[in-house]
Amino acid sequence: MRARHRAAAIGAALTAVEQAADTQGWDALPTLIGLFDATTHRHQPRIDIDEIGIDPAFWWLHSQTVPGMRLPYWVGLKTLTAHLTAPDAPPWLAQWAHSGQRRLTALAFLGEGLDTSENGRRDAAARGLPAGPDGIGVRALTACDIDGRHYQILRLRGAATTTTVVLDDPPPRVRATVIPACLRRLLTAARA
Repeated sequence: MRARHRAAAIGAALTAVEQAADTQGWDALPTLIGLFDATTHRHQPRIDIDEIGIDPAFWWLHSQTVPGMRLPYWVGLKTLTAHLTAPDAPPWLAQWAHSGQRRLTALAFLGEGLDTSENGRRDAAARGLPAGPDGIGVRALTACDIDGRHYQILRLRGAATTTTVVLDDPPPRVRATVIPACLRRLLTAARA
């Protein structure tokens, strides 16, 4: 699949993932997702989606601290990335990425959190959404593909629409943020 067609197919697949998450509602645990080129005919690009199975207990702090408190999702992703890309990492990531005829073309991370920024509060107010003292809930679906492209779909809690950004050549400040950096690292390790 050509890069231009791949970008469009990945964008459509990510939109479907976010819509499915919205249908299921809020307060879900984070999800790491592989997007695979499953094209069998060059005029019909197809992306298959496969979630990486992560024990749900991974995303929770020990019960001895604050019961029910979740780790910030980027902390969990950073820890998981370090584990899966270590020299003595288990080989299952590469096996998962190379099983069958599919070709891993992108990795995505879906997580929920609070937007406490002034821009987030302004955006919520402009949409008529309430922002509590802790901020406003936001679901972020972030992905990186083999061409270096960066994708992000954001949905504010209660909003009917999403905000989508696709950067063909993301600037260093975007590439250096935790989630895209982890996704690129995992993508490189999985494809090795």
